[in-house]
Amino acid sequence: MTLQYRRPKLWLLAIYFLAGCAVIWLSQTGVELTVLVFVNLGSTALLIVGGIVILFTLWQLREAFRPDPVVIGEAGLQLKVAGINRLVPWGAIDAVFLEPYVNPGSDTRTHRLVLTPAPGVDLGAKTDYGNQADGRPSIVLLAVDETLQTAPEVAQALAAYAGPRFLPSPLSMEK
Repeated sequence: MTLQYRRPKLWLLAIYFLAGCAVIWLSQTGVELTVLVFVNLGSTALLIVGGIVILFTLWQLREAFRPDPVVIGEAGLQLKVAGINRLVPWGAIDAVFLEPYVNPGSDTRTHRLVLTPAPGVDLGAKTDYGNQADGRPSIVLLAVDETLQTAPEVAQALAAYAGPRFLPSPLSMEK
């Protein structure tokens, strides 16, 4: 199973890009824009706004083409996340969890995919997070709400491939 990032719509990015180009073009032709009856945006302000819109579009375009972060398979986890860019065989994994998590910025509830490496295995990433199950040093790979897959789908794939290494946690979060 491949966990796929949520991706922005390319047609919407094209509209943003064209709008940014139009604003920059208007700024170069000497157009001034009045916002809320009393705020005058001169050509320099329009140039800056157009540049910001284009930079935002390019950032979102980068996000649209980034690689899928995790592939769950029989051989292990193919990771391109958390500073790890390789196949991690199941033998190098002591445990993998789906932990309930509340995003402190927005209070949204989700699950995080957490990996605990086997003793003596260096994955090339810091294991400075103590998991909720037993506090062992672990690596937070990603929040499941960043992907198109749901927590139950990820749990089902992990149960099928990871076997006893997958330590299920309740998929419902208490308030």
